[in-house]
Amino acid sequence: MSERVFLAEYDKSDVALRVWLPLGGAAILGMGGLLIGLPMLSLLAAALTLLALNSWPLTRNVPALLLTNKGLEIDGLGKVSWRNITRVDSGVVNIRDKKRPAIDLTFASALPEVFEANETTRLRPWEIRIYKLRKDGKMRLDLSRIEDSPEELLEAFRHFHAGVS
Repeated sequence: MSERVFLAEYDKSDVALRVWLPLGGAAILGMGGLLIGLPMLSLLAAALTLLALNSWPLTRNVPALLLTNKGLEIDGLGKVSWRNITRVDSGVVNIRDKKRPAIDLTFASALPEVFEANETTRLRPWEIRIYKLRKDGKMRLDLSRIEDSPEELLEAFRHFHAGVS
């Protein structure tokens, strides 16, 4: 069986608005606050910087999801083998009264046991993440932050997950 790969990229359509504009405003307000002696402007600059850092993954050329015959890799979290994923279901995320597409993953055991850290694994709580760990042990992937369509992603998940023997 040949190796197949599915890359899901972050939706970078609003990277200028979410990263570069806040950083530019932070630079102007921060320097202005220092020069004219208004520390409140510098505090506002710090808030704008945190806003920009939240969307920082949009500036990198790292895929949000990487699906291969061997397993799934989630940016910021690590790798997991398809054998450790017991179910892949279509789901919905409610964000500010808007329903957005999602995929729910159920694992064979606890998350620290199934995920393998790699070079994209990092603990940066201020950054956007496409995953949310649920109290019931499942993981929900928010597909609204990915440029591929939810139907394509669900089809790819089901294709690779069905290939587990």
